[in-house]
Amino acid sequence: MPLPRPRHPSIARALGELRRTLFEGGGGALGEPPGDRWIRGERLLVACSGGPDSVALLGLLELVAAKLGLELAVAHVDHGLREGSAAEAEAVVALARGRGHRALSRRLELAPGAGLPARARDARRAALVQMSEEAGCRIIALGHTATDQAETVLMHVIRGAGLDGLAAMPARDPEGPAPRWIRPLLGLTRGETAALCETMGLPVTDDPTNHDRRHLRVELREELLPRLRAHNPAIERSINALAAQAADAEAALLRWSTREEAARRREATDGRMRWDLEGLAALPRAVRTRILRIVLLRAGADRQALGERAVGSIDRALLAREAARADHGAALRPHSWDLRPHVRVGFDRSGLWALRSPGDPADNH
Repeated sequence: MPLPRPRHPSIARALGELRRTLFEGGGGALGEPPGDRWIRGERLLVACSGGPDSVALLGLLELVAAKLGLELAVAHVDHGLREGSAAEAEAVVALARGRGHRALSRRLELAPGAGLPARARDARRAALVQMSEEAGCRIIALGHTATDQAETVLMHVIRGAGLDGLAAMPARDPEGPAPRWIRPLLGLTRGETAALCETMGLPVTDDPTNHDRRHLRVELREELLPRLRAHNPAIERSINALAAQAADAEAALLRWSTREEAARRREATDGRMRWDLEGLAALPRAVRTRILRIVLLRAGADRQALGERAVGSIDRALLAREAARADHGAALRPHSWDLRPHVRVGFDRSGLWALRSPGDPADNH
């Protein structure tokens, strides 16, 4: 099937956003130099549901594939949760093959019940990883848009998010073991991807669960975002700008705190991991508490146990300890905390220590 030439202004603009994400996205936040060398000549697995976002992604990647030397394969995941999903999978496979791409498809067996969205997401990602290995693809391209990003930021805010939650989804995940995940459409809204499919003559399907308002994401999409759009027609881009700034701040904070933690790490004694606390209280609170989180994770604490309450308690004790040290007549009272799963941390005259502890987590003592 012949590919449309990018003469329409909407296609040209979309390609500009795509190239910006591929060539520039993540450069500052991830510490990578900008440019396209990381993607040239690669095999990409395009995750395609058949909806306008992922189909538009496929169409746009086709337009840059020759110049970048990309080989595209298309993957579809059928969650098997509703009637008609098998036909949609067949339609995606037919679309991919009709455009000259290898097509892969997996059907999942998910039981309805609690935590279904999270279970479906995890199972979908695992299936995509398997298909990427089968197709020899080191990169998986996802069709997340600026609208998805805005919804994700709002969901994180509602549920209680830190800086990393505000950062939401990166344009491309940090380098690491293959496959690597990229999101080239974060500069386009869902409305724009639907219009692109129409302009480019690409067939799409509509998943009815995308309109089920029992899901928080759908409620935000169909109720809250339209209200916000009435005040700011570019609300998705405004929220995305916030997410980008949060990602940059998160990357800088992580780099600073990681270096501090490594510099403060000391040789273990008495079976305890140890860190020097000299001057830690003088650092900005954001850096200080991030260092504490890194320490606790290194000691084996569960990430879910490291909320503001737990880390804040340790940080307040650290400040009280420094105040007592400044008062030479004050005694340094030892503190310790038990954190899931069976990790005990505490202060003594040597600094901060951590060790595995038997039994269930207890209160501060």
